[in-house]
Amino acid sequence: MDITKFEKYMALITDHPLVLSPSERAGIIMARKDYCICPTCPTYRECAEKADDRCFCTIGKSREGCISDESPGCKCHQCVVYQDVGFQKEFFCTRGTEQQQRVLSVLEMR
Repeated sequence: MDITKFEKYMALITDHPLVLSPSERAGIIMARKDYCICPTCPTYRECAEKADDRCFCTIGKSREGCISDESPGCKCHQCVVYQDVGFQKEFFCTRGTEQQQRVLSVLEMR
């Protein structure tokens, strides 16, 4: 079985759990936001912009359902963070993080 970059990343986190303080977690999110392309995506909405709601691959779905329409398309695969971590899913703004989507996929198979 071929292990993807994401699976290696998750194994690293699982084998060496990170205990992050709220300020450390905020720092990671802020660093990822520097590379975030969510605001350029066709699904992105004004309410998300006002809330500075982005980096959905890390934080999960859009808060309060601000983004719900997937029909305009998705640009997640063009993001540097997406490529560096080895994500495979998309529509993080409406479906949740990579890990959340993978867990749901496994549960749906049962």
